[in-house]
Amino acid sequence: MAGTKIFTKQPIMRRVVIATLPCIAASIYFFGWRCFAVILVSCLVAFAAEYLFTRRMKKPVSEAVFVTAIIFALIMPPTVPWHILIIGIVFAVVFSKMVFGGFGFNIFNPAAAGRAFIYISFPTAMTARWAPAAQGSWGALKIWTTAIGANAITAATPMALAKAGQAPPALMQLLIGRLAGTMGVTSAAAIILGAIYLVISKTANRWIIITVISTYIIINGVLSLLHVKASPGILPALLGGGFLFGACYMATDPISAPKTRPAQIIYSIILAGATAVIRTFSVFNGGLMFSILLANMFAPILDLAFKKNKPNANQLNNRSQQNTK
Repeated sequence: MAGTKIFTKQPIMRRVVIATLPCIAASIYFFGWRCFAVILVSCLVAFAAEYLFTRRMKKPVSEAVFVTAIIFALIMPPTVPWHILIIGIVFAVVFSKMVFGGFGFNIFNPAAAGRAFIYISFPTAMTARWAPAAQGSWGALKIWTTAIGANAITAATPMALAKAGQAPPALMQLLIGRLAGTMGVTSAAAIILGAIYLVISKTANRWIIITVISTYIIINGVLSLLHVKASPGILPALLGGGFLFGACYMATDPISAPKTRPAQIIYSIILAGATAVIRTFSVFNGGLMFSILLANMFAPILDLAFKKNKPNANQLNNRSQQNTK
């Protein structure tokens, strides 16, 4: 590997990392410094997993691997066991990215695929234990974790409450994020702050974000009008359960999302619609990760369909000549 760069410079991926900083800070503030350790371990293992492949090809590791690792860590429970974290991020890098040929060739969002794998493989660890959010002005900044002894099991997450037909947390609580949930997505305010940077810096596709969110609002509005018991209402559904995080950070993945504008809109509608259906009518409280993977499957064929239907320059010239006759 002499003379070979360790990393491929990817400024766009570095901007995504910057955009996750508010969510990282919120995770530490609400759940303790163990969250930072989870992110660090996720990044180190992800780098090692990709390096084992790229070194044989004498290629550098993509900086995108750290985006995958950070996003994957942020959608973990604060109490995630270390072995589950490691298994999940290795699966995300190896079986969702490297087996397809590495960066730029993966069909599925690696972080979503990794979480889906451990969600199914270790359901109790991923759904049964939720660390309480720290109270007080200093939050959890002075402690390792808020999950100590019996306190490791707390009240249900916002989506679990909605599924049970109970009232969701107050909107201000959902906005701030001082509640149980996956460690980096409980604070809608932190997610929105990072999303604004993604859009302003032209890092994330705003059309995907707008379409996913607007479609989800419309569907949940209809469900509320129909008085569906498991529907939490528009704002609780939007602000709770990490929906905004998925819409802004994961659905907009430039590799697994479509490239053409019409395909992006249809892809976003599929994603939002599937999320609403899974959250409301299935046994899964979240469902966003499955929706992202489902929409990813449609991305290539949608791009192919619209690229095929898009006339090339010669076709346009022939049409113009025929119109002038």
